[in-house]
Amino acid sequence: MCILRLWTALMVALMLVSCGSDEPQPVQPARRTILVYMVASNTLGSNERDLQDLDEMDRAVAQGALDGCRLLVYRVSTGGEAPALFEIKQDKRGAAVHEALLSYNNEKGASVTPARITQVVTDVKELAPAREYGLVLWSHGTGWARSITTKSAIGTKDFGQDNGVTMSLTELAQGIPQGTFEWIYADVCYMACVEVAYELRNHCRYFVGYPTEIPGRGMPYDLTLPQLCKSPANLVGSCLATYNFYNAMTDQNRTFSGVVVDCSHMGELADVCRRIQSRAKPLESLSGLQCYNLNSSHFFFDFLQYYKTIAPDDLQGELTTIYNNVVIEKMATPTIFNRFLIDPAHFSGLSTYIKGTSPGVNENYYSELAWNKAVFE
Repeated sequence: MCILRLWTALMVALMLVSCGSDEPQPVQPARRTILVYMVASNTLGSNERDLQDLDEMDRAVAQGALDGCRLLVYRVSTGGEAPALFEIKQDKRGAAVHEALLSYNNEKGASVTPARITQVVTDVKELAPAREYGLVLWSHGTGWARSITTKSAIGTKDFGQDNGVTMSLTELAQGIPQGTFEWIYADVCYMACVEVAYELRNHCRYFVGYPTEIPGRGMPYDLTLPQLCKSPANLVGSCLATYNFYNAMTDQNRTFSGVVVDCSHMGELADVCRRIQSRAKPLESLSGLQCYNLNSSHFFFDFLQYYKTIAPDDLQGELTTIYNNVVIEKMATPTIFNRFLIDPAHFSGLSTYIKGTSPGVNENYYSELAWNKAVFE
């Protein structure tokens, strides 16, 4: 009788386990999900820079860089294939594999619309839930500016370039949902402007960017992903790995500048800059100001050097204190493409616009930026 009861109890338990196994199991949140938003339907794609960086990501993943994180890539490139969202993960043998998740319509310019960015972020949160999210922006860029020249024609970069179509900074901010990302890493030229950091201040706690143009290959993902996947993410380490990578090169290849920003202090910075602008000392000349543009159209100037030049004496200390809270770390090679020097005494990590230095489309667009409204209006 005891044996029969034991056997019956065992069979009931097995049936319950079997029935329970048919129920979908909830996906356990990852420690961190990183989204690389890769817009390569431009010269970066035709030069296979996207494939090069994907190879670097594969190497990092195969070497165990994820460490409890998930890595998703949204990619549109040359060749006409539909934009796709996929995950890079390790298979049972430890090799990196790409698992297709979703595809999107391939309408020209769709990847540089707020709607597409919002949709991709929504999909990522549903498919790869995590306790924390990080975003890497990957493409061409001209910071906040609509054109990198002073010509009246709108430029072709802004953030992203999808078959000749671009998006403005305000559109980029509109597309990125607030409260989602702990950090945003802009692997894009010229994005380390105070105007960009302020526009994105409610979209991330930390922001990483480059105040100058950088080489087309961007950051070396096999070296940076292990840092981005640490707990907490080592943003300084990631930026430093990129700096060390380029600083070890020679001639014009020895080119890099980067900054890590704490966006939680951007409001304080805007407040002191507003007070400075209301009582600004006259700027007698642009001569001597560190500028970060490669070409002859100079309008990306070093933020701290400019504001210290025009700040009243009684606001100098407050400006310096707040700025030191904003900028966690900064780094730069001695020259940028052997075209101009970086003066260590006047390299603060962020650039800013000086009104009147880029008339036309840039000056008109500047009035739309949150930084302009906070500081000048």
